[in-house]
Amino acid sequence: LAAEILLRRKDELGKNINLYHRKNSILSDISDCEKQMTYAVLNWEERPLHDEDLQARFAVGNLWEREIIRELQGLGFDFIMSQSPVIIKGRDGGVIATGKIDGFINYNGSKIPCEIKSMNQNIFNMVDSIDDFQKKPWLRKYIRQLTAYLYANNQEWGIFILTDGMGRRKILPLALDYGEAEFILHRLERVAANIQAKTYPDLIPYSREMCGKCAFAAICLPDIKNEGLSMIDNQELEALLQERDSLEQSADRWEECDNAAKDIARTVGKD
Repeated sequence: LAAEILLRRKDELGKNINLYHRKNSILSDISDCEKQMTYAVLNWEERPLHDEDLQARFAVGNLWEREIIRELQGLGFDFIMSQSPVIIKGRDGGVIATGKIDGFINYNGSKIPCEIKSMNQNIFNMVDSIDDFQKKPWLRKYIRQLTAYLYANNQEWGIFILTDGMGRRKILPLALDYGEAEFILHRLERVAANIQAKTYPDLIPYSREMCGKCAFAAICLPDIKNEGLSMIDNQELEALLQERDSLEQSADRWEECDNAAKDIARTVGKD
């Protein structure tokens, strides 16, 4: 019976795993790498399908989004325009990116853009401010996404509502940064121009966090190999890299413990 439950669940999750054709950039996917964004449109059919575990995480995220909206409404907040489309146009009037915002909260005469994000507990503990979103490439996408929504809706402020899936919440306000908005628009315009011309931007310097986890690594990384790699034979460097890798997990755990301890301390009082 246990095996049958798991099998049927996996089959059901698999029914919702598919690829879809992007005609332009998506505001939730404004990457550090413009080539990755271009691949996402021109080579969308070559993106590997994600697995059932990740599909389950998507489903849980949708459940938490609905729960948080219900909670806000129960607290007396007017949550409106859920999943409203957002369209960004370039200077020539053409569409360069689209998206859907989770919704708006009517507050003191303003419609405050709102994005709801569910996170792994370790990431949730790590994020205490907007600055903490700069720590990971995929977290930086969140800032660009909400900034684009603020710009498109002519709003000065928005909020992130974060949950760890265990009932805890963090509410982080984001002010519209016009410099960041301008940076995002230029990036989207460059990517749109590449998509239109069916060309690709230059490679960014290799990054393990970006390139190592990129869905299009199989078609992009051969470009690096074709240039030829400079090999280094240095025992001291090898030893340092091995020691660094052995300490990485401990460093991550130290940060988790430090953040958890601070969370507990905050419940006691300011001292």
